[in-house]
Amino acid sequence: MTWYTSFFTDLANGFWRGAVQPSQTTAEIDFVTGLDVPGSRVLDAPCGSGRHSIELARRGYSVVGLDISAEAVDHARSLAPELDWRLGDLTSMASQSITADLALCMGNSFGYLEHEESVRLLADFAAVAPVLVIDYGCAAESLLPSLPGSIEMSAGGVDMVARNTYDVASGRLLIDFTFTDGERTQQSTCAQHVYTAGELTRMLQAAGFASVELFGDTDGRAFEVGSHRLLAVARR
Repeated sequence: MTWYTSFFTDLANGFWRGAVQPSQTTAEIDFVTGLDVPGSRVLDAPCGSGRHSIELARRGYSVVGLDISAEAVDHARSLAPELDWRLGDLTSMASQSITADLALCMGNSFGYLEHEESVRLLADFAAVAPVLVIDYGCAAESLLPSLPGSIEMSAGGVDMVARNTYDVASGRLLIDFTFTDGERTQQSTCAQHVYTAGELTRMLQAAGFASVELFGDTDGRAFEVGSHRLLAVARR
């Protein structure tokens, strides 16, 4: 079974719901809505607990949120039952009958799939929407210069310990997570493919996107070595 199919439980999701500040969501959606994208239909995939979808809907956009985590989708639906929430894997996107003006793959969710599946995923995004935004925190230029060995944080009533290793042969970041709320403990290993910005750009172009812009943050600064995230804006 692929790791991400069972990873996003209430413990993991509860931690990230507590860890992400509302100001971060606002900045990310300010960046997205500041792009020159005609139309108001948005696909948010994976949507997680719905923070981007709900903020976009608040600003007048028509949103479809797709995620594999039943707990996350149920949480999102409880907050905004009027929105179109769908439970499903990203690999099922082609069968979802979705047409959008803009697709979002936010929250450092790119790279979970095997390489061949990621290539197909980008082609599926290109078929759904003419503009795609990928928020990717595991670009090689961001990750490798200062890869931390371990991280400990508490948020949303959940304690999290993450221990990182990098597998050179496969180009994957391996993270051993432990989540605990004092009564329950979840231990899971996450594996995420690490691509350079150039590799991701070539993958997007091969998927049918004619142009790709690379940003280092929501303030619009250019992506460079040491940028803490990569925001790729691809247009057909």
